[in-house]
Amino acid sequence: MSTNPITNETSLKNRPGLRWALIVLWTVVVSYTLVVLGVSLSPKITDAFSLNITQTLLGIPALLQAGLEYGIDILLVFGFFFIGGLLVVRRSDDWFAIFTSLFLITFGVRITNLANTIAVTPGYETLGGLILALGDIGIVLFMMLFPDGKFAPGWLKFAAPLLVFMMLGIYVFPESPFFWEKLGLAPYLVITTTWYFFSFGVCIYRYRHHATLAQRQQIRWVFIGALGPLLWFILFELSNLFIPALNDSTVFAAGFQMVARLLSIFMFLMLPFSIAISIARSRLFDIDLIINRSLVYGTLTFGLVLAFAMLLGTISLVFKNFHQGDQSLLAATVFSVAAGALFQPARKKLQRFVDRVFYHIQIDYQKTPGKLPFCPEPGISGATLSSYRGLKLIARGGMAEIYRATSPTNGRTVAIKILPATLATDDQFRRRFLREAEIISGLDHPNIVRVIDFGDENGAYYIVMDYLTGPDLSNLLKQEKRIPLPTLVGILQGVGEALDYAHLHGLVHRDIKPSNVMLDSSSLPERAVLTDFGIAKITDAHTKITATGVLGTFDYIAPEQIQASAEVDGRADVYALGVMAYQMLTGHLPFERPNTGALLLAHLSAPPPDAREQVRDLPRHVAYSIQRAMAKKPKDRYATAGEFVAALASA
Repeated sequence: MSTNPITNETSLKNRPGLRWALIVLWTVVVSYTLVVLGVSLSPKITDAFSLNITQTLLGIPALLQAGLEYGIDILLVFGFFFIGGLLVVRRSDDWFAIFTSLFLITFGVRITNLANTIAVTPGYETLGGLILALGDIGIVLFMMLFPDGKFAPGWLKFAAPLLVFMMLGIYVFPESPFFWEKLGLAPYLVITTTWYFFSFGVCIYRYRHHATLAQRQQIRWVFIGALGPLLWFILFELSNLFIPALNDSTVFAAGFQMVARLLSIFMFLMLPFSIAISIARSRLFDIDLIINRSLVYGTLTFGLVLAFAMLLGTISLVFKNFHQGDQSLLAATVFSVAAGALFQPARKKLQRFVDRVFYHIQIDYQKTPGKLPFCPEPGISGATLSSYRGLKLIARGGMAEIYRATSPTNGRTVAIKILPATLATDDQFRRRFLREAEIISGLDHPNIVRVIDFGDENGAYYIVMDYLTGPDLSNLLKQEKRIPLPTLVGILQGVGEALDYAHLHGLVHRDIKPSNVMLDSSSLPERAVLTDFGIAKITDAHTKITATGVLGTFDYIAPEQIQASAEVDGRADVYALGVMAYQMLTGHLPFERPNTGALLLAHLSAPPPDAREQVRDLPRHVAYSIQRAMAKKPKDRYATAGEFVAALASA
């Protein structure tokens, strides 16, 4: 992949001396930050281990509260450290990537209670204050420089030294009258929020007057993410300023502080996640951060655990204050049962929200039905169905069973596709099955399977088709491992002609894959026949047949099917044909991922791989043709399947 033009301006590839100096600086600052965390945590850990069993049991509520506090801090630090560390590991040759990494790490520690506590501990004010200063300087400078590392307008470079001077002045020198603890809350908030709002104003100015279209997309994500910490800071710090009762030792004040800490998980982590998403979607710094989805999911899970634990603590506190007896154990038991029932649904809803909002995955892949359970003795084997005799099961897929039978009219062998009894009771599947029969029966092409008859008999829904004697491409690939280019072109020519015919008649297949292409050996040369139009889309048709979430096999699914399945056209089939061509030539799928979510994200954002990395003697134009067929945007692909196949076959 070529380097993003944005990062060329901040590249250190031709400045190795500066690169290593910045890496050393990064190492020093991160080491210092970790030392500050260690100084904050070590006394707490020592005190915890020094308690005997009796003290521990009596102090469970306090331990629970402390555990939640430290758990939230550790979660925040982990989120910021992960993204920051990944940045510097993957792009240590870019100064803005190094700066972004440093800013994330120092700001992630700056927002914790641990850092703020040590910054007001006598004798440690300078040690902790430097972290607070670096965090505030980092976020303001980042917002002013993102995404190209330049000040816009240019005079902002004179504001940067003033920012550094002021932040160091209020945080690092405890004897100074301008030290943040001596200033008072109101002046302190005025100084810090003024700089924050100033950086946001610079960001908006850049967006309107200097940013390119690609940079605007990046700025939008980062701007949204930066709003989280700013809003939390304003809402809760200002509340403490204007509502003194929130600082009292009351149940209401304790509950408010607990809610503030809980919201800090999500509002603060918006920043590193939005930066990660901006990098992943825009390929800023040329880093593939699809892995951040797993981090998001893990953080959501941990955050929910902390949320339930904090609610448990609040409920226990309320019971202690409003009941004469200590009913906290009863409250904990009731709450634990309720939390156990609600945790998994809440986690799934949060994951679904992340998929929709951040990654634009509009299909609910978790609800997609799996394959049918295997039944060794099908109920209608050997029986007669609508005068078709000698039914014998020959194949079973995720949505149907295929039988071989004898036609009553001419004695020829036919194939009968039957909707299993387990699905026949579902109206959605019945309508989808019969719709497939109606669609194919209206098509007449030698490379599309021919429907002879269809209907239902005693609750058995069936489609009678030509019996094809050869294997499907999936089985052929298992036997051969790889298909030579001349053979592949011959096969895909028939498939391409079938797809172009279907597209011309307003039909999009939407499930192109090797198992849906049969090789009919009854004719010479072998004929490739396209089958299974079960989830085909009729152009401009309004149907809810696919409401079950079955929108194509995920190994071959086009990005637009993932994002908005109602808006696909024939180019979605071209994408799937490109995936299939890559697989047949190389023996591997282009996107092999450990789980479904990662696979869908790969289809959305990962660049199509070069098939020559797997097959070195493959012609250059063939590899390029496959990559073009698998372009993320439909407008960048071939207009027709036939055009793609012709490109593969060209000398």
